[in-house]
Amino acid sequence: MITAKLYPWWFEDSKYFTMSGTNPNNKNEKPDGAVAIGAFLGAEIHTTNSIDMWVSYLTDLEHSDVPDGNFGEGNAFSVFITGDYVFIGTEYSEEQQVLMTRAQFLHALEQYRVFLDGDYEDPENPPAIINVEFIAGGQEAVDMYNNLPNSHGVPYAD
Repeated sequence: MITAKLYPWWFEDSKYFTMSGTNPNNKNEKPDGAVAIGAFLGAEIHTTNSIDMWVSYLTDLEHSDVPDGNFGEGNAFSVFITGDYVFIGTEYSEEQQVLMTRAQFLHALEQYRVFLDGDYEDPENPPAIINVEFIAGGQEAVDMYNNLPNSHGVPYAD
């Protein structure tokens, strides 16, 4: 397992924080999987209602809108659940791919809930760093996911 952090990044033009897998104090520290998690959360999850939806899907996939776990390609990210594994990735950035367990994704979502419930519009009071864990990032995540039994396959992968 890989452990990493999501760091608060202040966007001056928009006047709010978002979470990023890139360390603002060391821009070379950016594990591919953490970058993917941070980008997915920032691009796709804007409310705690969205978190509730994902928690529902992850804990009762059989009765969700997509019981086979093939959430497919969305606005910016593809999401596939196969067995206990969650793949999140985008065709726009080779690095922004991650393979994690459902439990790891649920943990990241619950920490992100704390972020959304807090004040992320105060530049003097940055949100807490979020700790994340995942199995693999980047091309390794794509390869591992594609080799899972019953994988939906990553459609944009070579």
